[in-house]
Amino acid sequence: MASNTEKLPFYASCDVADALLALKVTNAGYIPDLHLWSPQFKAGYTRIFGPAYTVKMVPVSDTEAPKPDQHFVDAIPEGSIVCISQPSNLVNAVWGGLMTARAQIRGALGVVVDGRIRDLNEQREAGFPVFAKATSIMGAGPFTRATTLNIPITMQPNPDHPAVTIHPGDYVVADADGVVVIPKDLLSQVEAQCKKSTAVDDQCMTALKSGESIVDTFKKYRG
Repeated sequence: MASNTEKLPFYASCDVADALLALKVTNAGYIPDLHLWSPQFKAGYTRIFGPAYTVKMVPVSDTEAPKPDQHFVDAIPEGSIVCISQPSNLVNAVWGGLMTARAQIRGALGVVVDGRIRDLNEQREAGFPVFAKATSIMGAGPFTRATTLNIPITMQPNPDHPAVTIHPGDYVVADADGVVVIPKDLLSQVEAQCKKSTAVDDQCMTALKSGESIVDTFKKYRG
């Protein structure tokens, strides 16, 4: 599964969210409270874009949920972004340094977790893009396990914000500002809207740097 960068250049997550808002997509695909932890913490120019490979975690006490045929990291498609939904209120990490080592061999572009990760120094030494809500020193084994792979999952790291559903193959854009999900059937529309809005923003920036006011600039270019 190769990332489709020829269809959507690396627009920033903010540009994509603005485009989805303009297209009336509920919540603009924004997953709040997920941050870049590696290679740097909410800093630098790391940005990932690619199709989602989804993984749902369940508590180990759930004996009814199906078990995957193989470890979810071994099943990562090349060129994908691993999206992991972790049960809320658990203290363990569901992604660590050993998983990153295998994911890089598999050709993953990065990982997005709506829960916890660990082994930060190993992640950063590997230069692997990791987005998560928080960290933990606890391993996954006693707490969680993967169930069916590549099925629709929901992420809701902030209980006060509606959940976002991620379907396999939806596109993920993530950078220092945050994480946003593009429904796969809207990719071309989002690209067109991003192209239009970023051109306007470039005009605004030029005008503001020349000394024009916000009011005059927005009136002139944003209408």
